[in-house]
Amino acid sequence: MRELHLLDMAAIAVYFLILFLVGYFTMRSKTEGKETESFLAADRNMNLFQTTSSTAAGDIGGGFSVAMGGLGFTLGFSASWLVGMSALSIVLVSFIMVPKVKNWADKMQGLTTGDLFAQRFDEKTGTVAAIVIGLAWLAFVGGQIMAGGKLLQATMGVDPTPAIIVIGVIIVAYTAMGGLKAVIYTDVFQMVVLMVGILLILVPLGLIEVGGWTAMVATLEASPETSTMLDWTAAGWKQILGWFFAVIPIWFISVVGLQRIIAARDVKTAQRGFFLTGIPLEWPLFAVGSAMVGMFARILMPELPDPEMATPTMIMTLLPIGLGGLVIASYIAIVMSTADSCLIGPVAIFTKDIYKKYLKPEASESDMLRMARIMTIVLGLGTIASAFLVPNVLDLILYAYTFGAAGVFFPMLGLLFWKRTTATGAFWSIILGGTSALIWTALGEPMGFASSYIGWAVSLPVLVIVSLATKHSPEEDLETFY
Repeated sequence: MRELHLLDMAAIAVYFLILFLVGYFTMRSKTEGKETESFLAADRNMNLFQTTSSTAAGDIGGGFSVAMGGLGFTLGFSASWLVGMSALSIVLVSFIMVPKVKNWADKMQGLTTGDLFAQRFDEKTGTVAAIVIGLAWLAFVGGQIMAGGKLLQATMGVDPTPAIIVIGVIIVAYTAMGGLKAVIYTDVFQMVVLMVGILLILVPLGLIEVGGWTAMVATLEASPETSTMLDWTAAGWKQILGWFFAVIPIWFISVVGLQRIIAARDVKTAQRGFFLTGIPLEWPLFAVGSAMVGMFARILMPELPDPEMATPTMIMTLLPIGLGGLVIASYIAIVMSTADSCLIGPVAIFTKDIYKKYLKPEASESDMLRMARIMTIVLGLGTIASAFLVPNVLDLILYAYTFGAAGVFFPMLGLLFWKRTTATGAFWSIILGGTSALIWTALGEPMGFASSYIGWAVSLPVLVIVSLATKHSPEEDLETFY
């Protein structure tokens, strides 16, 4: 593996200069008196290309990029089903969730999950939903920071601990300066470079390096340890079903998804943007392409100690001087774009659902913007700490998914599709579903049952039974959603 050349460093510097300029001029374009709206909702005017690129960048990010290379290294083609489940989730959301949520957001000027639940149910339910989602997505940011640290470790020779700290501080600083509007604009540039880097450069070069498709198949089939990597079901149906149950709920409760729905120009733009993100961007392009990068690494460097280092190591091994620096920069930037998108969600939740509602109801636009920036720094530092608690990127991402999905998934479905759902039913479903999942995780997931399954086994019956046993409260808004 070669070291970074001066041209690589120059490419990285130019890349980040472009991102900085895009972000800077975007921040300067904010409408006077609507600074918070620009910071948290991107003026609700993003077009199809912006919506699609930003939605994809917010999901794929460094976590999936690094994790998928590692899974491709160990499982082969069947690893692609992990992102395939995410693609299926977002396609479902584009049809059955986007229209209702977008109409609500435009009608009520809603910004957060807490706003959504408070509008449909009541303030208490909105607050608890906001807290659960906020905590889950802060853990997700930790996974992105860890992914960025691994990229720095592999490409620049930085030790893991300072690498995680450096990338975390950069993400927090960038997010505090920018906002959702700047994030979306830079996402467009970042997503194009990332997809070009993987699909048009890294995959073809990797295929050439292993001797072509026929040679790759022959090499993998020659060893019992790698022969299953060509089998699309090698991960096993238990693992694939585990990914299904863990990942399918995510887009229904995703702060990144909610932000993009709110920021889109209209319902059709949001629907089309989400569909195109699922098919073809996530599946098959990114899912299969990133898995193949890991498979190439398995052939070329089978003794790699950490499978999640496969993608960054391949970048430094295969890509020529200058181009390698550009793709490295795009990976680091895509980590930043996912992390700052996920970080803005909890920041918006605290600013709107806690600070504005409970701590300072009379807060002005400048007060809220200042608080949003303060909380970006405070929460961001917390996510840096979380990155050291779980040593594996994929584990940290799936923990975040499990916690959020176990508590909020069924109440969200009830909010959108079951008119009989009551505020009391939704509240106790969130509390008991999320708590049971946390307890099961703390116990080490006995008998091999995933925590999300236990959470759903509690959340769904609680939602149904309590809702049928209680009446709608005067605070509930049924008209807006049905």
